[in-house]
Amino acid sequence: MKDIDNQEWKGYVTQCISGKWPVPPSFVSDKNNWVCRAIVGRVLYFIKDTEGAMRVLSTFINDVTPDMDDHPDQGMCEAEHFVLSLRDIAEIIWKLTKNCDATVQYLDRAFAICREFPYRFHTEARGDIWYRRLNVLAESGKLEQAVADAEEMVKKEKKESHTPKPIIPDPLYDAVNPYIFYSLRFLAEHKHKEGKTAEACKLLAEAYDYFPLSAAGVRDVNKAKATEDPEEQYKAWEFCLSLQYLPWEKQPIVKLRD
Repeated sequence: MKDIDNQEWKGYVTQCISGKWPVPPSFVSDKNNWVCRAIVGRVLYFIKDTEGAMRVLSTFINDVTPDMDDHPDQGMCEAEHFVLSLRDIAEIIWKLTKNCDATVQYLDRAFAICREFPYRFHTEARGDIWYRRLNVLAESGKLEQAVADAEEMVKKEKKESHTPKPIIPDPLYDAVNPYIFYSLRFLAEHKHKEGKTAEACKLLAEAYDYFPLSAAGVRDVNKAKATEDPEEQYKAWEFCLSLQYLPWEKQPIVKLRD
């Protein structure tokens, strides 16, 4: 883990604990703990200190391996801290350089951990990482590759699902799969940009078969499906996309490999 002097560290910590959204000092106090560095780096990025964020995140990201057996009932695990740090580095690289290869390299590292980690994530990271990767490819002129990757992911996941399974069977979660959902969402958004709104709506209708829905979510999805005009239906789907009706992963769950 790369060194960072105490004075510089203190300055970064001060930014984190005294801003508009202050972080508890205990979360960011230990300079020698890479998880603290991860939190500090991500907070700095959130408050738009991009240079400071990259400085802190780069001190550990190539030297640390997260404990894949760390899975607390409350709070984020090491794998999740690491994945989100990789995601933020990817975002910084993309915004500053538009270097697709470098950006995707970090997103692929994050995605590999998402796939390997056998326990619950407390954020949306698993699907969001994949979705961001597809969009970076598309925005960099590699749309055909992004579309092919999304279609292949849907095909693969339908054949052999990695869906988290609750200890007690739950129909709200049995079919949930963020990789299928985000792949279909990406494909739908691409179709809409091409002016193929009806096709986009069909893809989103299918996507929501893999999304965790509350009673309100079922109501909104059914309303979207019942809307006849494609443009109005797409607006209804956009409303659904603006809401996360239930957490992606139900707690408690058994290992995802089980």
